[in-house]
Amino acid sequence: MKEKLIRDFSLSDTAGVVSLFLSDEQYAVQDLVDRKATSSYYTNKDGIAVIREFVKSIERKDGVVLMDPFMGSGVTLSSVNDLVRPSKVVGIELNREPCELGRRILSRLYGNVEVVCGDAFKVAWGYRADLIITNPPFVRWSLLDREYREELLDIMEKRGYGRFISRKDPGLHILSFFLMDYILRDGGYIITVMPASAFYTNQGEGMKSLLKTKYDILAIVENKRQQSFSDGSGFKELIVFLRKRNSPFSFYDNHAKTLIYQWDGGLNSIGSIDLHSLPKFADRNWLSLFNIDIANKLIEIIEDYLERGLLRYLRRDEILRGVEMYGPDFFFLPNRYWKIIDKNEKYAIIKNNEGTRLSIPSKYLVECLRKPEYYNQIDISNAGFYALAINDEPEGDLKKYIEWGEKMGVPALKFGDNWYRHIWTQLKNKRPYGHIFIRDKIDPERHRILAHYSKKPLCATKDFYIIKVNNPLIVAWYNSSLFRLILKVFSRKISDKWTRFLEEDYLTIPVPTETTEKIDFSNIDKTIEDYLCKDEKCRNALTQGQVSPFRAGLSHYVGSTEIGL
Repeated sequence: MKEKLIRDFSLSDTAGVVSLFLSDEQYAVQDLVDRKATSSYYTNKDGIAVIREFVKSIERKDGVVLMDPFMGSGVTLSSVNDLVRPSKVVGIELNREPCELGRRILSRLYGNVEVVCGDAFKVAWGYRADLIITNPPFVRWSLLDREYREELLDIMEKRGYGRFISRKDPGLHILSFFLMDYILRDGGYIITVMPASAFYTNQGEGMKSLLKTKYDILAIVENKRQQSFSDGSGFKELIVFLRKRNSPFSFYDNHAKTLIYQWDGGLNSIGSIDLHSLPKFADRNWLSLFNIDIANKLIEIIEDYLERGLLRYLRRDEILRGVEMYGPDFFFLPNRYWKIIDKNEKYAIIKNNEGTRLSIPSKYLVECLRKPEYYNQIDISNAGFYALAINDEPEGDLKKYIEWGEKMGVPALKFGDNWYRHIWTQLKNKRPYGHIFIRDKIDPERHRILAHYSKKPLCATKDFYIIKVNNPLIVAWYNSSLFRLILKVFSRKISDKWTRFLEEDYLTIPVPTETTEKIDFSNIDKTIEDYLCKDEKCRNALTQGQVSPFRAGLSHYVGSTEIGL
């Protein structure tokens, strides 16, 4: 079998060529399986090089049990054969062809090898290992059979991991880590490829909690040469290096800082951080740590303002998502088919493109924001739209309008005979009214306004997060350059251009403590700076025409236009 040569990069940047038993056949065999259904994307050369560096740093490599519960064709296990002398090697793989190939290869490299062709979630729980090197499956929960999903959740619950499952659709990669934790002995190590989403989505919150409770998170690595560490994956991935503590409570006394690396053909350290002391907004998204300098500066600034009482966290009852519209061109007036040609306290007269006029009682119309792109001012005096909230049996023209909606096939018809009460039910149960409205999805380069304000309470669609508090200072905060920088560093990027915070994120990002009745939205950064610059040293600096400590602290990291300098 033909051997491959992989360049070995050490932490001291001294490179050498080592002969590894890693064959082309181990990657080619992926084509014989359903790669998408079983997430058969094997660790690529970049990933192998990073893994080897971490294996080298482990002191005890002789006489250990080495294991990969998601072995594939044995890529990870065979690539470290010159670095470890294990007492036993264990590999488990679901797909038969790569499993048998891995068995043949590993049996040539190691003396005591056990390879099992089967489902690790069913056969791996009885094993114990000292070193796990793996690249677990990243299979979307919805692609799994329903019975299998229920079986997996039951397995996790019985073994004590139910409390770490943050959502009902955790994904196999999250459950894979729980399996690894169960197998690994105290003091053992895990080196694993993981999808980056595990560290910034709600799915991964429970896993991160387990990591911080039971492990020293020694290092996290991102790949600067390509998105992933897997062959053909396409997803952004990280490599995580972990050491399991002998006691889950030992971190209170002594825990290692996490080293942050970027791989570009060599491991480049960009800093270190104590993950156990991260403020809530930073802990939500560990990818922000790859911008560690500005992340640390923002953490320092915000924690200072929190300590001085200038910022506070929103309460859960102060924020919610807007209403879901199953048929906005029915439930919103005006819409693409009907215009409002007159309105008074009792009725709104609507007219369609065919000239038909209907009289809709005003008591069913609730002023409501529709889409963010309809509003080009921060201060909204008129939403421009009304949501149709029907709570009784329709009569007259209202009944005719509903009959028109039925002919049009309004999506809300799926709710049954009383489908037209769809919006009223949400308004009654959610009470989605507030004064501050934040865009759900944001393009920081294109969107000049991130949040809107209304002096009177309004409802809004799910395109907005609604804050109930009537405080225009909070609106200024969300539109400030400082918040844009927080968004840039800590938000959840959903594409090259678009980013977002979720409701849980907004609960962890502080807002101004004080309440003001009126704000000049024409100079937001000056408003926020004046509010935050309340101590004598800062005020004196401003009086003398100097740059405030707030701006001086940030100008090192971003261009002057980004923070209003």
